[in-house]
Amino acid sequence: MGRLRPYGGGNSSGLASGTVHAGCAGRGQAIMLVLDASVHLNALNPFETGSETSQRLLKQLFGKPWPVISPTLLLVEVAAAVARVFNDSQRGMAIAQAIYRLPGQIWVPLDEDLALEAAQLAAVHRLQGADGIYAAVAYRYHAALITLDRQQLERLASRLAVLTPDQALERLQR
Repeated sequence: MGRLRPYGGGNSSGLASGTVHAGCAGRGQAIMLVLDASVHLNALNPFETGSETSQRLLKQLFGKPWPVISPTLLLVEVAAAVARVFNDSQRGMAIAQAIYRLPGQIWVPLDEDLALEAAQLAAVHRLQGADGIYAAVAYRYHAALITLDRQQLERLASRLAVLTPDQALERLQR
């Protein structure tokens, strides 16, 4: 599982140099993606609106595999949500471990610098605490944040690229 340094801080997996290309950022421009936990959780629940779209997006991204930058917080959020919904901690951990092993994942740990960046974004844009971490990772790595969270979609649009799974699929298929 790779780790990525921010722009100017070195290069890991070729990502910061702009070697990942897709139609999402425009022809020939690099794109990196951060998936909010809401997308993973939506894909797991076939009764939720948009679940099929989230599933298609995940299959497209991880079937290639496509590099996806993820805060390590994603594992905690998914394990906790699944364990609560199903009253099954083993199931929660199994799904978190399956996500951890997905090809192309680049894990970003929460350190002091990222925590301060997340705190600032959360305060300025009036986000929930965990949402600030996803925003900070996307902002730091010039990545598009893919989310179903209305607050992130509305409040971060002036700061970074924020897309729904539908929008992300559309742009990836260009």
